Amino acid sequence: MAGEQATGNSIQSLERAFEIFRTLQEQQPLTLTELSHALDLPTSTAHVYLKTLEGGGFVVKEGRHYYNSLKFLEYGGHVRQRYELFHASRHVMTELALQTGERVGLGVEENGKRVMIAIRDGKNAISDNVPVGESTEMHWTGLGKCILANLPEERRDEIIESSELPRATPNTITDPTALREELATIRDRGYAVENEERRKGIRGLDVPILVSDGEVLGAIGLTAPVNRFDASRISEYLELLQDKANVIRLKTIY
Repeated sequence: MAGEQATGNSIQSLERAFEIFRTLQEQQPLTLTELSHALDLPTSTAHVYLKTLEGGGFVVKEGRHYYNSLKFLEYGGHVRQRYELFHASRHVMTELALQTGERVGLGVEENGKRVMIAIRDGKNAISDNVPVGESTEMHWTGLGKCILANLPEERRDEIIESSELPRATPNTITDPTALREELATIRDRGYAVENEERRKGIRGLDVPILVSDGEVLGAIGLTAPVNRFDASRISEYLELLQDKANVIRLKTIY
């Protein structure tokens, strides 16, 4: 790794390490040869990086394959513990999963993305392979739209304008004007519906968690297969979700 330089505000070797983590996250497991090809690195250079990261406990090797280690889970757990919202929501989410039988998610905004900080599954929940800690486009999910709708206008515009608004499914809103109209509707009615905008066959109902001055702490919601989440079921669950969001809000205040 000789010759790695700091350019501007960036250190090339750190950038490369982050690139390795991202590549392993997306494609793992990978062999040394596969990783070097994926990153267009000489095998010898890739090997030095991997051995360094393995020595630090950030990468593990099983046979010929490399994975990101569970150290990321440890660090993520420590980060999540600082969120008062997470502590206030744990029992509420468990109750909600038991009452509805569906998947309950709790999301916050960080760096213009929706980050899932907790998930609880009821007995009938269908997993959509979303892991705790997942960071994704705000406009793809009901949680993200709920949060985005209730952010200060300047911050909301900043996120929209900095995003290319990529499409996840045919239902994804990709036009900035249409998205702003959707967000205005969400603010007015107090909830968001995710209608197969992230994944086909999955519908969600989400409400913001707001404090008294209108600040949005995050959002909580339910997801289920479309055939189990029709208009009558959404109406049935809306009051329940709003009640749970209020309980969480009060727990963060007192």
